[in-house]
Amino acid sequence: MNTIRILLWIILGYYIALHAIYLLLLLLGSLQIRRYNRAITFAEFRRIGESRLTMPVSLIIPCYNEATIICSTILNVLRLIYPQFEVIVVSDGSKDNTMEILTEKFKLRRIERFGRRFISTKPILGVYESSEYPNLVVVEKNNGRRADAINAGVAMAHYPLLCVIDADCVLESDALLHMARPFLRDSRVGAVAGVVRPSNGLSVVEGEIVAKGFPKTFLGMNQEIEYARSFQWARIGLSRLRSMLCISGALILVKKTLFEKLGGPWPDAITDDIEFTMRLNRHVHDRRNKEDARMVFAPDAICYTEIPEKIGQYASQRNRWQRGTLQAIWRNRGMIFNPRYSATGLFGMPYFLLFEGLSGIVELSAWILMVVCLVLRIATGFEIVAMLFLAYIMGVFLSLSAVLLTEASRLRSARWREFWRLILAIFLDNLGPHQFHLLCRVIGTIQFLLGRHDLGRPMERNGA
Repeated sequence: MNTIRILLWIILGYYIALHAIYLLLLLLGSLQIRRYNRAITFAEFRRIGESRLTMPVSLIIPCYNEATIICSTILNVLRLIYPQFEVIVVSDGSKDNTMEILTEKFKLRRIERFGRRFISTKPILGVYESSEYPNLVVVEKNNGRRADAINAGVAMAHYPLLCVIDADCVLESDALLHMARPFLRDSRVGAVAGVVRPSNGLSVVEGEIVAKGFPKTFLGMNQEIEYARSFQWARIGLSRLRSMLCISGALILVKKTLFEKLGGPWPDAITDDIEFTMRLNRHVHDRRNKEDARMVFAPDAICYTEIPEKIGQYASQRNRWQRGTLQAIWRNRGMIFNPRYSATGLFGMPYFLLFEGLSGIVELSAWILMVVCLVLRIATGFEIVAMLFLAYIMGVFLSLSAVLLTEASRLRSARWREFWRLILAIFLDNLGPHQFHLLCRVIGTIQFLLGRHDLGRPMERNGA
Protein backbone atom coordinates (compact mmCIF):
# COMPACT_ATOMS: atom_id res chain seq x y z
CA MET A 1 0.00 0.00 0.00
CA ASN A 2 2.82 2.40 0.90
CA THR A 3 4.52 1.64 -2.43
CA ILE A 4 1.39 2.65 -4.31
CA ARG A 5 1.15 5.89 -2.36
CA ILE A 6 4.82 6.67 -3.12
CA LEU A 7 4.21 6.00 -6.82
CA LEU A 8 1.17 8.26 -6.72
CA TRP A 9 3.21 11.09 -5.24
CA ILE A 10 5.95 10.59 -7.84
CA ILE A 11 3.46 10.78 -10.72
CA LEU A 12 1.70 13.76 -9.15
CA GLY A 13 5.07 15.52 -8.84
CA TYR A 14 5.82 14.63 -12.47
CA TYR A 15 2.62 16.26 -13.72
CA ILE A 16 3.06 19.34 -11.55
CA ALA A 17 6.61 19.77 -12.89
CA LEU A 18 5.46 19.14 -16.49
CA HIS A 19 2.69 21.74 -16.38
CA ALA A 20 4.87 24.24 -14.53
CA ILE A 21 7.42 23.97 -17.35
CA TYR A 22 4.66 24.25 -19.96
CA LEU A 23 3.41 27.45 -18.31
CA LEU A 24 6.97 28.80 -18.22
CA LEU A 25 7.44 27.99 -21.93
CA LEU A 26 4.07 29.57 -22.72
CA LEU A 27 5.09 32.76 -20.92
CA LEU A 28 8.52 32.87 -22.54
CA GLY A 29 7.09 32.07 -25.96
CA SER A 30 4.45 34.81 -25.69
CA LEU A 31 7.00 37.41 -24.60
CA GLN A 32 9.40 36.37 -27.33
CA ILE A 33 6.73 36.66 -30.04
CA ARG A 34 5.71 40.06 -28.73
CA ARG A 35 9.33 41.24 -28.80
CA TYR A 36 9.80 39.82 -32.29
CA ASN A 37 6.68 41.49 -33.67
CA ARG A 38 7.78 44.83 -32.28
CA ALA A 39 11.26 44.52 -33.79
CA ILE A 40 10.42 43.56 -37.37
CA THR A 41 9.41 45.98 -40.12
CA PHE A 42 8.37 45.49 -43.72
CA ALA A 43 11.26 47.70 -44.82
CA GLU A 44 13.75 45.42 -43.10
CA PHE A 45 12.67 42.39 -45.13
CA ARG A 46 12.72 44.48 -48.28
CA ARG A 47 16.34 45.39 -47.50
CA ILE A 48 17.19 41.72 -46.88
CA GLY A 49 15.61 40.87 -50.23
CA GLU A 50 17.62 43.52 -52.06
CA SER A 51 20.92 43.52 -50.18
CA ARG A 52 24.09 42.07 -51.70
CA LEU A 53 25.17 41.18 -48.15
CA THR A 54 22.36 38.66 -47.75
CA MET A 55 23.98 35.23 -47.66
CA PRO A 56 23.02 33.01 -50.61
CA VAL A 57 21.27 29.73 -49.84
CA SER A 58 21.46 26.19 -51.19
CA LEU A 59 18.02 24.64 -50.70
CA ILE A 60 18.15 20.84 -50.55
CA ILE A 61 15.14 18.56 -51.12
CA PRO A 62 15.74 14.82 -50.53
CA CYS A 63 13.07 12.63 -52.11
CA TYR A 64 12.28 8.94 -52.44
CA ASN A 65 9.35 7.78 -54.60
CA GLU A 66 7.74 11.23 -54.54
CA ALA A 67 6.63 11.39 -58.17
CA THR A 68 3.13 12.57 -57.22
CA ILE A 69 4.22 15.75 -55.43
CA ILE A 70 7.84 16.60 -56.20
CA CYS A 71 7.11 18.89 -59.19
CA SER A 72 4.70 21.00 -57.14
CA THR A 73 7.28 21.29 -54.34
CA ILE A 74 10.02 22.38 -56.75
CA LEU A 75 7.75 24.95 -58.43
CA ASN A 76 6.87 26.29 -54.99
CA VAL A 77 10.48 26.84 -53.89
CA LEU A 78 11.46 28.31 -57.26
CA ARG A 79 8.93 31.07 -56.47
CA LEU A 80 10.68 32.03 -53.23
CA ILE A 81 11.50 35.70 -52.77
CA TYR A 82 15.23 35.72 -52.08
CA PRO A 83 18.20 37.44 -53.78
CA GLN A 84 20.30 34.36 -54.57
CA PHE A 85 19.57 30.69 -54.05
CA GLU A 86 19.85 27.33 -55.76
CA VAL A 87 17.58 24.31 -55.47
CA ILE A 88 19.18 20.86 -55.23
CA VAL A 89 16.77 17.92 -55.50
CA VAL A 90 18.21 14.53 -54.58
CA SER A 91 16.40 11.44 -55.81
CA ASP A 92 17.50 8.82 -53.29
CA GLY A 93 17.23 5.72 -55.44
CA SER A 94 13.57 6.31 -56.27
CA LYS A 95 11.89 3.24 -57.75
CA ASP A 96 8.90 5.07 -59.20
CA ASN A 97 9.11 7.44 -62.18
CA THR A 98 10.40 10.44 -60.20
CA MET A 99 13.41 10.97 -62.48
CA GLU A 100 11.37 10.62 -65.67
CA ILE A 101 8.81 13.17 -64.47
CA LEU A 102 11.52 15.61 -63.36
CA THR A 103 13.37 15.23 -66.66
CA GLU A 104 10.26 15.96 -68.68
CA LYS A 105 8.85 18.76 -66.51
CA PHE A 106 12.07 20.74 -66.04
CA LYS A 107 13.90 19.79 -69.26
CA LEU A 108 16.82 18.23 -67.41
CA ARG A 109 20.12 17.47 -69.08
CA ARG A 110 23.03 15.56 -67.64
CA ILE A 111 26.14 17.54 -66.66
CA GLU A 112 29.58 16.82 -65.24
CA ARG A 113 29.50 18.11 -61.68
CA PHE A 114 31.36 16.39 -58.86
CA GLY A 115 31.15 18.76 -55.89
CA ARG A 116 33.29 18.70 -52.74
CA ARG A 117 32.45 15.58 -50.77
CA PHE A 118 33.44 16.10 -47.14
CA ILE A 119 30.86 13.51 -46.09
CA SER A 120 30.78 10.05 -47.67
CA THR A 121 27.46 8.94 -49.22
CA LYS A 122 26.07 6.18 -51.39
CA PRO A 123 27.27 6.42 -55.02
CA ILE A 124 25.92 9.30 -57.12
CA LEU A 125 24.60 8.07 -60.47
CA GLY A 126 24.20 11.39 -62.23
CA VAL A 127 23.81 15.15 -61.87
CA TYR A 128 21.36 17.10 -64.02
CA GLU A 129 20.53 20.75 -64.55
CA SER A 130 17.44 22.38 -65.96
CA SER A 131 17.54 24.29 -69.22
CA GLU A 132 14.56 26.39 -68.05
CA TYR A 133 15.55 27.07 -64.43
CA PRO A 134 19.29 27.83 -64.13
CA ASN A 135 19.22 27.54 -60.30
CA LEU A 136 17.77 24.00 -60.32
CA VAL A 137 20.00 20.93 -59.99
CA VAL A 138 18.84 17.31 -59.67
CA VAL A 139 21.05 14.57 -58.24
CA GLU A 140 20.32 10.88 -58.81
CA LYS A 141 21.94 8.42 -56.40
CA ASN A 142 21.65 4.98 -54.90
CA ASN A 143 19.27 4.63 -51.97
CA GLY A 144 20.72 5.44 -48.57
CA ARG A 145 17.83 6.98 -46.58
CA ARG A 146 16.95 10.67 -46.18
CA ALA A 147 20.10 11.68 -44.28
CA ASP A 148 22.37 10.18 -46.95
CA ALA A 149 20.44 12.07 -49.65
CA ILE A 150 20.86 15.35 -47.75
CA ASN A 151 24.60 14.74 -47.39
CA ALA A 152 24.84 14.07 -51.14
CA GLY A 153 23.00 17.32 -51.83
CA VAL A 154 25.37 19.24 -49.58
CA ALA A 155 28.31 17.96 -51.62
CA MET A 156 26.82 19.77 -54.64
CA ALA A 157 25.94 22.96 -52.74
CA HIS A 158 27.70 26.19 -53.70
CA TYR A 159 26.46 28.53 -51.01
CA PRO A 160 27.31 29.15 -47.31
CA LEU A 161 23.77 28.57 -45.97
CA LEU A 162 21.96 25.25 -46.33
CA CYS A 163 18.19 25.02 -46.14
CA VAL A 164 16.79 21.49 -45.89
CA ILE A 165 13.10 20.74 -46.46
CA ASP A 166 11.05 17.60 -47.10
CA ALA A 167 9.73 16.63 -50.51
CA ASP A 168 6.12 17.35 -49.49
CA CYS A 169 6.78 20.85 -48.12
CA VAL A 170 5.10 24.05 -49.24
CA LEU A 171 6.83 27.28 -48.19
CA GLU A 172 5.44 30.76 -47.83
CA SER A 173 7.14 32.90 -50.48
CA ASP A 174 9.03 34.97 -47.88
CA ALA A 175 10.12 32.02 -45.70
CA LEU A 176 13.80 32.29 -46.63
CA LEU A 177 13.87 36.02 -45.89
CA HIS A 178 12.59 35.36 -42.37
CA MET A 179 15.01 32.48 -41.90
CA ALA A 180 18.01 34.51 -43.10
CA ARG A 181 17.25 37.56 -40.91
CA PRO A 182 18.90 36.18 -37.71
CA PHE A 183 22.15 35.47 -39.62
CA LEU A 184 22.36 39.13 -40.67
CA ARG A 185 21.64 40.44 -37.18
CA ASP A 186 24.06 38.19 -35.29
CA SER A 187 27.14 36.57 -36.84
CA ARG A 188 27.12 33.93 -34.07
CA VAL A 189 23.87 32.37 -35.33
CA GLY A 190 24.61 28.87 -36.59
CA ALA A 191 21.14 27.47 -37.30
CA VAL A 192 17.57 28.73 -37.58
CA ALA A 193 14.34 26.75 -37.30
CA GLY A 194 10.96 27.80 -38.64
CA VAL A 195 7.29 27.07 -38.09
CA VAL A 196 5.78 23.89 -39.55
CA ARG A 197 2.04 23.45 -40.06
CA PRO A 198 -0.13 20.85 -41.82
CA SER A 199 -0.57 21.44 -45.54
CA ASN A 200 -3.78 19.37 -45.63
CA GLY A 201 -6.40 21.98 -46.42
CA LEU A 202 -4.14 24.20 -48.53
CA SER A 203 -4.96 24.72 -52.17
CA VAL A 204 -1.77 24.87 -54.26
CA VAL A 205 -1.67 25.50 -58.01
CA GLU A 206 1.65 25.20 -59.87
CA GLY A 207 3.49 25.58 -56.56
CA GLU A 208 1.59 28.71 -55.50
CA ILE A 209 -0.64 28.79 -52.41
CA VAL A 210 -4.01 30.09 -53.67
CA ALA A 211 -6.21 29.27 -50.66
CA LYS A 212 -5.72 28.24 -47.04
CA GLY A 213 -7.75 26.05 -44.75
CA PHE A 214 -7.54 23.33 -42.14
CA PRO A 215 -7.62 19.54 -42.59
CA LYS A 216 -11.07 18.09 -43.19
CA THR A 217 -10.82 15.12 -40.86
CA PHE A 218 -10.97 14.96 -37.06
CA LEU A 219 -7.54 13.32 -36.93
CA GLY A 220 -6.16 16.12 -39.10
CA MET A 221 -7.62 18.81 -36.81
CA ASN A 222 -6.11 17.03 -33.83
CA GLN A 223 -2.68 17.36 -35.45
CA GLU A 224 -3.36 20.99 -36.38
CA ILE A 225 -3.69 21.70 -32.64
CA GLU A 226 -0.65 19.60 -31.82
CA TYR A 227 1.51 21.53 -34.31
CA ALA A 228 0.19 24.86 -32.95
CA ARG A 229 1.16 23.86 -29.40
CA SER A 230 4.52 22.56 -30.48
CA PHE A 231 5.56 25.52 -32.61
CA GLN A 232 3.58 28.50 -31.32
CA TRP A 233 5.09 28.60 -27.84
CA ALA A 234 6.97 25.39 -26.96
CA ARG A 235 9.86 25.71 -29.41
CA ILE A 236 10.08 29.47 -28.97
CA GLY A 237 10.29 29.05 -25.21
CA LEU A 238 12.80 26.22 -25.48
CA SER A 239 14.89 28.31 -27.87
CA ARG A 240 14.97 31.06 -25.25
CA LEU A 241 16.29 28.48 -22.74
CA ARG A 242 18.88 27.20 -25.25
CA SER A 243 17.13 23.86 -25.24
CA MET A 244 15.62 23.56 -28.72
CA LEU A 245 16.61 19.91 -29.10
CA CYS A 246 14.17 19.04 -31.86
CA ILE A 247 14.17 21.02 -35.10
CA SER A 248 11.80 19.62 -37.67
CA GLY A 249 13.50 18.25 -40.76
CA ALA A 250 10.79 20.04 -42.73
CA LEU A 251 12.52 23.41 -42.34
CA ILE A 252 16.00 24.20 -41.07
CA LEU A 253 18.60 26.73 -42.23
CA VAL A 254 22.16 26.04 -41.10
CA LYS A 255 25.65 27.28 -41.88
CA LYS A 256 27.40 24.91 -44.27
CA THR A 257 30.65 25.04 -42.30
CA LEU A 258 28.85 23.94 -39.13
CA PHE A 259 26.93 21.25 -40.99
CA GLU A 260 30.11 19.74 -42.43
CA LYS A 261 31.95 20.00 -39.12
CA LEU A 262 29.25 17.76 -37.60
CA GLY A 263 29.44 15.29 -40.48
CA GLY A 264 25.82 15.91 -41.52
CA PRO A 265 22.80 13.89 -40.33
CA TRP A 266 23.37 10.25 -39.38
CA PRO A 267 22.12 7.92 -42.16
CA ASP A 268 21.21 5.14 -39.72
CA ALA A 269 19.03 7.36 -37.54
CA ILE A 270 15.35 6.47 -37.27
CA THR A 271 14.54 10.19 -37.29
CA ASP A 272 17.65 11.93 -38.61
CA ASP A 273 16.35 15.45 -37.89
CA ILE A 274 15.95 14.85 -34.14
CA GLU A 275 19.33 13.14 -33.86
CA PHE A 276 21.05 15.86 -35.89
CA THR A 277 19.49 18.62 -33.78
CA MET A 278 20.69 17.01 -30.56
CA ARG A 279 24.20 16.57 -31.97
CA LEU A 280 24.11 20.18 -33.16
CA ASN A 281 23.25 21.29 -29.62
CA ARG A 282 25.94 19.02 -28.25
CA HIS A 283 28.57 20.66 -30.43
CA VAL A 284 27.39 24.25 -30.08
CA HIS A 285 26.94 24.18 -26.30
CA ASP A 286 30.01 22.15 -25.42
CA ARG A 287 32.21 24.63 -23.57
CA ARG A 288 35.36 22.84 -24.76
CA ASN A 289 34.61 23.76 -28.40
CA LYS A 290 34.34 27.51 -27.62
CA GLU A 291 31.93 27.73 -30.57
CA ASP A 292 29.72 30.45 -29.05
CA ALA A 293 27.13 29.76 -31.74
CA ARG A 294 23.40 30.41 -31.45
CA MET A 295 20.35 28.43 -32.51
CA VAL A 296 17.35 30.63 -33.21
CA PHE A 297 13.66 30.16 -33.89
CA ALA A 298 12.04 32.33 -36.60
CA PRO A 299 8.30 32.52 -35.76
CA ASP A 300 7.32 34.00 -39.13
CA ALA A 301 9.18 31.54 -41.39
CA ILE A 302 6.38 29.19 -42.37
CA CYS A 303 6.45 25.79 -43.99
CA TYR A 304 3.48 23.45 -44.53
CA THR A 305 3.86 19.68 -44.62
CA GLU A 306 1.46 16.85 -45.30
CA ILE A 307 0.18 15.01 -42.22
CA PRO A 308 -1.35 11.52 -42.12
CA GLU A 309 -5.14 11.46 -41.90
CA LYS A 310 -5.51 7.68 -41.84
CA ILE A 311 -5.24 5.88 -38.51
CA GLY A 312 -2.70 3.30 -39.72
CA GLN A 313 -0.33 5.89 -41.17
CA TYR A 314 -0.67 8.13 -38.15
CA ALA A 315 0.15 5.24 -35.80
CA SER A 316 3.17 4.27 -37.89
CA GLN A 317 4.48 7.85 -37.97
CA ARG A 318 4.12 8.36 -34.20
CA ASN A 319 5.66 4.98 -33.52
CA ARG A 320 8.68 5.98 -35.62
CA TRP A 321 8.97 9.39 -33.99
CA GLN A 322 8.94 7.79 -30.55
CA ARG A 323 11.64 5.26 -31.47
CA GLY A 324 13.67 8.00 -33.15
CA THR A 325 13.43 10.23 -30.09
CA LEU A 326 14.65 7.47 -27.78
CA GLN A 327 17.47 6.58 -30.17
CA ALA A 328 18.62 10.22 -30.35
CA ILE A 329 18.50 10.60 -26.56
CA TRP A 330 20.44 7.38 -26.06
CA ARG A 331 23.08 8.43 -28.60
CA ASN A 332 23.55 11.79 -26.88
CA ARG A 333 22.99 10.63 -23.30
CA GLY A 334 26.31 12.13 -22.21
CA MET A 335 24.63 15.57 -22.23
CA ILE A 336 22.03 14.69 -19.58
CA PHE A 337 22.60 16.67 -16.37
CA ASN A 338 26.08 17.53 -17.66
CA PRO A 339 27.05 21.14 -16.74
CA ARG A 340 29.55 21.18 -19.63
CA TYR A 341 26.57 21.85 -21.93
CA SER A 342 25.14 24.65 -19.73
CA ALA A 343 21.32 25.00 -19.90
CA THR A 344 21.05 22.38 -22.64
CA GLY A 345 22.64 19.74 -20.41
CA LEU A 346 21.05 20.80 -17.14
CA PHE A 347 17.54 21.54 -18.41
CA GLY A 348 17.00 20.72 -22.09
CA MET A 349 18.15 17.10 -22.18
CA PRO A 350 16.53 16.09 -18.85
CA TYR A 351 13.31 17.78 -20.02
CA PHE A 352 13.45 15.93 -23.33
CA LEU A 353 14.15 12.59 -21.64
CA LEU A 354 11.49 12.87 -18.92
CA PHE A 355 8.71 14.77 -20.67
CA GLU A 356 9.16 13.63 -24.29
CA GLY A 357 10.99 10.30 -24.30
CA LEU A 358 9.34 8.73 -21.23
CA SER A 359 6.02 10.59 -21.15
CA GLY A 360 4.10 7.72 -22.73
CA ILE A 361 5.28 5.22 -20.13
CA VAL A 362 4.61 7.64 -17.24
CA GLU A 363 1.11 8.46 -18.45
CA LEU A 364 0.24 4.79 -18.96
CA SER A 365 1.50 4.10 -15.42
CA ALA A 366 -0.75 6.88 -14.14
CA TRP A 367 -3.80 5.31 -15.79
CA ILE A 368 -2.97 1.88 -14.32
CA LEU A 369 -2.38 3.37 -10.86
CA MET A 370 -5.73 5.15 -10.96
CA VAL A 371 -7.49 1.85 -11.60
CA VAL A 372 -5.50 0.15 -8.83
CA CYS A 373 -6.34 2.96 -6.40
CA LEU A 374 -9.99 2.65 -7.27
CA VAL A 375 -10.02 -1.12 -6.80
CA LEU A 376 -8.09 -1.00 -3.49
CA ARG A 377 -10.18 1.97 -2.33
CA ILE A 378 -7.11 4.15 -1.84
CA ALA A 379 -8.97 6.88 -3.71
CA THR A 380 -12.66 7.43 -4.30
CA GLY A 381 -14.29 7.68 -7.68
CA PHE A 382 -14.86 11.40 -7.10
CA GLU A 383 -11.14 11.97 -6.44
CA ILE A 384 -10.16 10.10 -9.61
CA VAL A 385 -12.67 12.03 -11.73
CA ALA A 386 -11.53 15.33 -10.17
CA MET A 387 -7.91 14.53 -11.06
CA LEU A 388 -8.83 13.63 -14.66
CA PHE A 389 -10.91 16.79 -14.99
CA LEU A 390 -8.01 18.92 -13.74
CA ALA A 391 -5.67 17.32 -16.31
CA TYR A 392 -8.30 17.85 -19.03
CA ILE A 393 -8.77 21.53 -18.17
CA MET A 394 -5.02 22.09 -18.15
CA GLY A 395 -4.68 20.48 -21.58
CA VAL A 396 -7.52 22.61 -22.94
CA PHE A 397 -5.95 25.77 -21.49
CA LEU A 398 -2.57 25.09 -23.12
CA SER A 399 -4.13 24.27 -26.49
CA LEU A 400 -6.38 27.33 -26.35
CA SER A 401 -3.36 29.50 -25.56
CA ALA A 402 -1.55 28.13 -28.62
CA VAL A 403 -4.55 28.71 -30.87
CA LEU A 404 -5.09 32.26 -29.60
CA LEU A 405 -1.41 33.03 -30.14
CA THR A 406 -1.79 31.67 -33.65
CA GLU A 407 -4.81 33.89 -34.25
CA ALA A 408 -2.63 36.90 -33.46
CA SER A 409 -0.21 35.88 -36.22
CA ARG A 410 -0.32 35.54 -40.00
CA LEU A 411 -1.40 31.92 -39.47
CA ARG A 412 -4.84 32.96 -38.24
CA SER A 413 -7.93 31.09 -39.45
CA ALA A 414 -9.14 32.17 -42.86
CA ARG A 415 -12.81 31.94 -41.84
CA TRP A 416 -14.80 31.98 -38.58
CA ARG A 417 -16.13 28.53 -39.34
CA GLU A 418 -12.56 27.19 -39.42
CA PHE A 419 -11.80 28.91 -36.12
CA TRP A 420 -14.75 27.28 -34.35
CA ARG A 421 -13.83 23.88 -35.79
CA LEU A 422 -10.43 24.35 -34.20
CA ILE A 423 -11.95 25.27 -30.84
CA LEU A 424 -14.23 22.23 -30.95
CA ALA A 425 -11.26 19.98 -31.75
CA ILE A 426 -9.43 21.32 -28.68
CA PHE A 427 -12.24 20.18 -26.37
CA LEU A 428 -12.39 16.76 -28.04
CA ASP A 429 -8.62 16.21 -28.18
CA ASN A 430 -8.36 14.64 -24.72
CA LEU A 431 -11.39 12.41 -25.23
CA GLY A 432 -9.75 9.73 -27.33
CA PRO A 433 -7.12 11.08 -29.78
CA HIS A 434 -4.64 11.88 -27.02
CA GLN A 435 -5.02 8.40 -25.53
CA PHE A 436 -4.48 6.81 -28.95
CA HIS A 437 -1.33 8.90 -29.39
CA LEU A 438 -0.22 7.65 -25.96
CA LEU A 439 -0.74 4.05 -27.06
CA CYS A 440 1.39 4.62 -30.20
CA ARG A 441 4.20 6.03 -28.07
CA VAL A 442 4.10 3.17 -25.58
CA ILE A 443 4.26 0.59 -28.38
CA GLY A 444 7.10 2.56 -29.99
CA THR A 445 9.01 2.56 -26.70
CA ILE A 446 8.64 -1.18 -26.27
CA GLN A 447 9.67 -1.87 -29.87
CA PHE A 448 12.72 0.37 -29.53
CA LEU A 449 13.79 -1.54 -26.42
CA LEU A 450 13.35 -4.74 -28.42
CA GLY A 451 15.70 -3.40 -31.09
CA ARG A 452 13.37 -2.20 -33.88
CA HIS A 453 15.17 0.45 -35.99
CA ASP A 454 13.31 0.46 -39.33
CA LEU A 455 11.45 3.50 -40.75
CA GLY A 456 7.95 1.99 -40.66
CA ARG A 457 5.31 2.41 -43.35
CA PRO A 458 6.03 4.97 -46.08
CA MET A 459 3.70 7.95 -46.16
CA GLU A 460 0.95 7.89 -48.79
CA ARG A 461 0.84 11.29 -50.43
CA ASN A 462 -2.37 13.03 -51.35
CA GLY A 463 -0.78 16.39 -52.17
CA ALA A 464 -1.90 19.83 -50.97
